[in-house]
Amino acid sequence: MEPPATPRSGQQDAGWTMPFEEIRARDLPRVGGKGANLGELASAGFPVPAGFCVTTGAYARFLEAFGDAAWLWEQLDGLDPHDLPRAQAAGARVRGRLLDVAIPAEIEAAILRAWEAAGAAHAYAVRSSATAEDLPGASFAGQQDTFLNVRGRDALLQAVRACWVSLFTDRAILYRIQGGFSHRAVMLSVVVQRMVMPDVSGILFTADPVTGHRHRMTIEASFGLGEALVSGLVTPDRYQLDKRRPGEVEIVVADKQRAIRPLPEGGTREEPLEGPARRARALGDAQIQALARLGAAIERHYGAPQDIEWCLEGGAFSVVQSRPITSLYPLPRPGRGDDRDRLRVYVCFGHLQVMTDPMPPLAAAVWRRLFPFGKQGDPAAPNPHMVEAGGRLYVDMTPLLLHPAAGKVLPRLLSAGDALAARIVREVAARPELRAEARDPGLAARTGAVLRWAAPIVGRMAGWLLFGRPEAARPRMEALIDSTVQDAASRLAAAPAGPARLRCAFGEVLGVVPPRRFRRAVPMVGAGAVAFLALGRLLREQAQPGDLEALGRGLVGNVTTEMDHAVGDLADVARPHPALVEALRAAAAGAPLDGLRARDGGPEFLRALEGFLARYGMRGPGEIDIRRKRYRDDPRLILHAVVGNLAHGEVGEERRRHARLGEQAEAAAARLVAAARRGRFGGVRALVAARLIRVARHQMALREHPKFLMMQLFELVRREVMAAGEELVRAGRLDAVDDVFFLGDEELVRGLEDPAMDLRAPVARARAELARFERMAPPKVMTSEGECPPAAHDAAGFPAGAIVGTAASAGVVEGRARVVLDPTRETLLRGEILVAPFTDPGWTPLFINAAGLVMEVGGMMTHGSVVAREYGIPAVVSATEATKRIRTGQRVRVNGELGVVEILEEDQGREAGAP
Repeated sequence: MEPPATPRSGQQDAGWTMPFEEIRARDLPRVGGKGANLGELASAGFPVPAGFCVTTGAYARFLEAFGDAAWLWEQLDGLDPHDLPRAQAAGARVRGRLLDVAIPAEIEAAILRAWEAAGAAHAYAVRSSATAEDLPGASFAGQQDTFLNVRGRDALLQAVRACWVSLFTDRAILYRIQGGFSHRAVMLSVVVQRMVMPDVSGILFTADPVTGHRHRMTIEASFGLGEALVSGLVTPDRYQLDKRRPGEVEIVVADKQRAIRPLPEGGTREEPLEGPARRARALGDAQIQALARLGAAIERHYGAPQDIEWCLEGGAFSVVQSRPITSLYPLPRPGRGDDRDRLRVYVCFGHLQVMTDPMPPLAAAVWRRLFPFGKQGDPAAPNPHMVEAGGRLYVDMTPLLLHPAAGKVLPRLLSAGDALAARIVREVAARPELRAEARDPGLAARTGAVLRWAAPIVGRMAGWLLFGRPEAARPRMEALIDSTVQDAASRLAAAPAGPARLRCAFGEVLGVVPPRRFRRAVPMVGAGAVAFLALGRLLREQAQPGDLEALGRGLVGNVTTEMDHAVGDLADVARPHPALVEALRAAAAGAPLDGLRARDGGPEFLRALEGFLARYGMRGPGEIDIRRKRYRDDPRLILHAVVGNLAHGEVGEERRRHARLGEQAEAAAARLVAAARRGRFGGVRALVAARLIRVARHQMALREHPKFLMMQLFELVRREVMAAGEELVRAGRLDAVDDVFFLGDEELVRGLEDPAMDLRAPVARARAELARFERMAPPKVMTSEGECPPAAHDAAGFPAGAIVGTAASAGVVEGRARVVLDPTRETLLRGEILVAPFTDPGWTPLFINAAGLVMEVGGMMTHGSVVAREYGIPAVVSATEATKRIRTGQRVRVNGELGVVEILEEDQGREAGAP
């Protein structure tokens, strides 16, 4: 945001001050977020105490009077938000200099004229109003200063200058740095508002700020000025109600030990409350209802949930501020018009796929095209059951939850992907308000469409489980993948270049080609998972500890494990050549790959790398986001894993380790069959166990193949999207090829067809949205009402401070933690504990060196859990905030049997990266 033009002396006072009645929302650059909101409220007829704003132009003139802007910005540039002492020192230097600057005479005169017009005899609240505050994406609440009950000329001028200077408080400086706001771009206005002397004051949230429920209002109220509540000096009364049933109020009366009152001569004082006053209700029933109606009207005016500051004086309410509730997670965008007013339950697709980062519009559109179920006759159409919220995709589970049979099975299936999500879904599904949706006449049709799509899958899965030859599953799967990719590539080649080929990529490659193949691929994998679960039920009592889990280790044919072996093979090529190993370390750190060729063994390594990319080049970290770079785009992405492998070990060690795990699994299988043979019907039970073991061992290995197929289809689509981006850049209509991912699929096609269509504006909006969404934590489950029901693991019985999650791979290990947020920038050393927000196949090369795994999301059957079990390393998943609570270098204990992580050393213990 550019600073507004600075008026000069001699211009009319409107350049320096503006009364509320002249201010509208569009004046935010001149009066900041708080001032614009107050002017907008006043002009709409809401009860706002009178006042005026000292404009950002006046602030700019004040800085001009300071005369050393270069020094000021030099103090702030390059500050680290984690270096608090340096930020505090810089802020103190800036504030000290600015407090010595006199308010320019023309500004002072304008302020005093506005003050006299408003009524010099009154007391005023003087508050800061920054141009980057009270916005949908950032509140900046409390970052600058406020002064209450200001009386008299000198006190007013002193408060205005103090507000300007408060733009450089330590907290304001750090907030801007953390939020990515330029110090130069944020300007400050000052709100001067007639002071209300309230009997009661407080805050009204027109949506629940904790759960996000859009229908649930929360009122907090205390006696006296609201400063006591805002500053945390008093626990307020809390009144909660549903806008649809406002007469039903939940009331919690607090012990209000003190109040802040204005002083006659100016300023405020703290007053202790005694006796019954401490436990008296701050608001009566009629006042609660009146305030709720006022809040609902303000929300309707803005069209978004509001955080409203209010005062009650002499029986009348006043509004002294209203701002968006910036902490709310965005509502899902319904996929069907007829579902907009119905209660829906959405599950985060990213949590199930163990990749919770936000995606740009095109990446979301690709998945909506690919998801085949419930499209009702048009396979090329976007899936109506998959919706976007906060840059993440959510799957509408409502039709299945309300089906008598599917509703019981679905939470069990979800628990394999995320146990906490399954717990939340089970709780929400039992609510009467959701059960009432079962009377929707269209529900049966929608549920039936999904179940009809799933029925052949279930039938084929039963066939593989009972009668199929497990050894034939892998060659069939591989042939299926090859034929699908060939079919998709042929369709693309036959389509004319340009918009028609892009339509083919989105509609046919993603929508038409995969469904029939997926209905054949998924049963092969599903039969393996069902066999494994059935073994657990069959042999729960007889199996020796660890034998069932051992069946998942050393699987032959897992395409992701084979990629890890290929990484080990690359390391083995380089291992005998010390100079090449050093060059690889440099390349992983950013040096050009060309330098490898001149090293001894370099040409051989590069040939091996080309072979790796030919097979796995379409993969990469965060690969479900089609925008993310693949190994083929930047081979250095895989070199971190190669370098980590080279730090320890010998030639062929990775494959030998996998073979040992396979031998242990076969031995466990023999013990399980022997255990089944004991007791009644032992012969039959042994035959069943042997059958289930064959299916599990052969077909659990195919778990990653469907995703391997998806990534090959993504590669075909990505190639066409990038070609479209290059064309639009050549035509001067986009600034970078990467911009295409910030357009929707249909928007991109239309943009290619229509040279007059503006593409830069939607790209800029989508980029800004993605930056905002990156700061949001996506809920596992949410409803169409915006509610994000909380859930947590039961920590009872575990050591204090332990991180409790879900046990995903048995065993207990102690080691140094390595917190990895980006696998393309981190090298995991042998024996370290990998602590990550999530993992996908692009992360699994790190597993080669990991001694244990801790993930913030995931369940028993998610990618990281399966790979951890196959590698035989202890794992705990769904460990909330693990990457924040654990630091690299700390010694931790991972208990993959109980699902708990203990931090054994509070200090790092050694430098990060030391072996």
